[in-house]
Amino acid sequence: MYDLVSLGEVMLRLSPPRYERLRQVTLLNVRLCGAQFNLAADLALLGKKTAFLSRLPDNELGLLAREGGTRYGIDMSHVQLVPDTRMGVVYLEFGLEPRETAHIYDRRGSAASTIIARDFAWQSILKGTRLAYTDGIFPGLSAGCREAAFEFVKVAKQQGCTLCFDVNYRQMIWTMDEARTVYRQILPHVDILVTNRSVSESVFGYQGADEDLLQHYQHDFGCQVVCLTSRTAFGALHGGWNSLALHKDRIFHGRQFGFDIVDRFGTGDAFFAGFLYGYLERDVEFGLDFGNALCALAHTIEGDIAHVSADTVMKLLTEGYGSRIKR
Repeated sequence: MYDLVSLGEVMLRLSPPRYERLRQVTLLNVRLCGAQFNLAADLALLGKKTAFLSRLPDNELGLLAREGGTRYGIDMSHVQLVPDTRMGVVYLEFGLEPRETAHIYDRRGSAASTIIARDFAWQSILKGTRLAYTDGIFPGLSAGCREAAFEFVKVAKQQGCTLCFDVNYRQMIWTMDEARTVYRQILPHVDILVTNRSVSESVFGYQGADEDLLQHYQHDFGCQVVCLTSRTAFGALHGGWNSLALHKDRIFHGRQFGFDIVDRFGTGDAFFAGFLYGYLERDVEFGLDFGNALCALAHTIEGDIAHVSADTVMKLLTEGYGSRIKR
């Protein structure tokens, strides 16, 4: 039995030492990333039992990713190593104002993009699983991934899993019309949904206050819990995060946190992992607070994975930020 099973792709993130430009680089830092992988890793580091479903190339890079997931505490035994395939890569150049951050995908034809619906023993893997998770990126990787996502959703519901989905629209992998068509097939089955204002307005055409956006999703798709997140940036190095949720006709507001920014990538995944941890432990309201706190901490950590324990998050929630150094 798993607390969460996640379906998706793990990639390599290659970035120059900050704040060098990619065009001048002679050295690249290598980290694991991928929204669906990030969430499984974050939740495992919080102490929950997670598993990851994907394909990796049968070479040293695939082994790097598989062993890395295992070190985070993810069950990677269902990940398939496939010969003559490649690893998805994202190149990341950190910018400082006024220079923008550059984010360049090189993932076409990756091992994960070859996933098809019959690749996994869905019934046995999902049996007894509490949460099943994928997002709006994975079905955009290929037609096969799309069908696999549909099968994952169908079997998860048959097995009584709580289905979790982050809209996570990425214009670099497919068009808005393509994404909208797929999302409208998946969202009626989703129990816990995470989204933001930008996606709500551009992809779904929703308008109104934050509370109105939540109501639109629940009315149109029937999701039990809808979370709306917002990030405020004060330049490249400081920011704030907040969230609210609609559940059983009640609006819950999370506790807002400010933070210094070391690395903002993967922080939305950290929020959702934290929310799901809090939801499993208590309820929606605690999930928002826990998710916001983990997200704030994740902004201060290099890489896409929030190397944070549940005790650390609880300390921030109960004691707040302290600048004193323990000796």
